[in-house]
Amino acid sequence: MSSSGPPRARDDRLARVYAGVLSAADAALQRPLLAAGLGALLVTLVASATNEWILQDFANSGDEYNYLYQAETFAAGRLWNAPLNPPQVFATNYIVQEPGRVFSSFPFGWPLLLAGALEAGIPVWAVNPLLAAVTVWLVWWLGTRLYSGRVGVLAAVLVAVSPFFLFNAASYFSHTFCGVLLLGAACTASRDDRRPAWVPVLVGVLVGWAVVARYLTGVVCGVPIVLWLLRPDPRSQTLNVNRGQTLALVALGGVPWVVALAAYNEAMTDNPLRLTTTALTVSLWFREGWLLRSADILSTHLLRHLLWTPPVLVLAYFYFLRRAPRDLRRGPLDWMLALTVVVLYFYVERGGNQYGPRFHYEVFLFATVFVAANVFRLPTLVGAPSRDRWAFGLLAGSVLVMPLAFAAHAITERRVVLERMDPFVQVERAGLQDALVLIADRVGTIRTMGAADLTRNGIDYEDEVLFGLDQADDQPCRWARLVPDRAPYFYAWDHAASKGQLSRLDCVKAPAAPTPPGP
Repeated sequence: MSSSGPPRARDDRLARVYAGVLSAADAALQRPLLAAGLGALLVTLVASATNEWILQDFANSGDEYNYLYQAETFAAGRLWNAPLNPPQVFATNYIVQEPGRVFSSFPFGWPLLLAGALEAGIPVWAVNPLLAAVTVWLVWWLGTRLYSGRVGVLAAVLVAVSPFFLFNAASYFSHTFCGVLLLGAACTASRDDRRPAWVPVLVGVLVGWAVVARYLTGVVCGVPIVLWLLRPDPRSQTLNVNRGQTLALVALGGVPWVVALAAYNEAMTDNPLRLTTTALTVSLWFREGWLLRSADILSTHLLRHLLWTPPVLVLAYFYFLRRAPRDLRRGPLDWMLALTVVVLYFYVERGGNQYGPRFHYEVFLFATVFVAANVFRLPTLVGAPSRDRWAFGLLAGSVLVMPLAFAAHAITERRVVLERMDPFVQVERAGLQDALVLIADRVGTIRTMGAADLTRNGIDYEDEVLFGLDQADDQPCRWARLVPDRAPYFYAWDHAASKGQLSRLDCVKAPAAPTPPGP
């Protein structure tokens, strides 16, 4: 006989664990304000600690640096900044260089909030951890409105224990904010009484802001939310909404963002219909070899789900998408993850540095609610079908490994960050002043970062050291002489030794051109 006991005993133990989980959820529902408050505080503290001690409060990607750069630009009361010369030396990924101005090419929705935080005196590192607390509360609220209080509590717990959620909450990525906006829109659209005019207007405002925060995600997720707002109510015809009127009010809520986007495009690209991201993203749709390359990218995203979230979640999602009982289906909201997977198949982009499958972050929140509703649909597992026992057992096991997964990711990501911070750390240790540091090639060994992601000079160039891009032409002094008021240095990562080297450039002043002989 197996040491784990006979099948009936194992089933009884599983049923007792299931009952204990439901009892814990019920206890939270008995004192919801206390439970929500403690949960929000814990999430905020964990995300803040992750930012400070693991990610070192470092913008660990070109995307994150661009968001901060854009926020500081907006907080300074402008849309662009003066350029540094020569432009090829001071090139930075995703920052557009034009005659007389430089600016971030990213959407303005997330930097706008960060700029507001700067103006209000809120440290930007605290914004995403605070939004993470709001996320957990909104997941709870959405699960409650769509299914039950139990589902809301348990879905919130599943989200909160995921390293995917916590690391993004500790970063400067825009996903946490976009997720809050979309969850808020979905919670509003899930009201029983959707007839008041403010309901569709608010949905339009929230979806509109999500679109200008993350263009593709806002549209792909916004459409199902609006369709859910228009659903017929099977309980009472009097609660149904006038679809034409409701759509008009949604559009009214979104109009300010449409106008703002058109005005921003006009200012930045001289065309109200041309996005600042167009040059970066258009070529990624149906890119050459997209069929096989997208299959590879999709497999990578699915693997990241297994590594960064409770592993059974994504598998259970696709299982329940086909097998969920009719009374647990919520129309277009169920399909948001699947729709995102399909749309992204034609967009050939892996996503660069990321903590989990970050292009799936927003829909992961909705998928978790859907899975929780199906796994916890029964009042007891005693006598339950084997499908339900397996689903709960695998989910419980997945949750138990999350602390180990978090620790493993924390160790790796901290090492990655410390490697990428090395140019700045070495400059600080050397006490350089009035210096130019040319960064060569790529930095780091575990996951390398391109030099053009590290040429970070702020918006006013007031730091003692400027960081430039080595031109890989074996003539660094040629470029250093173009910035004559700065002492030249060269930084390169030694991949064999897995460490960086900062050295002074011995640049003799270029000889003056000979005076042509007289007549």
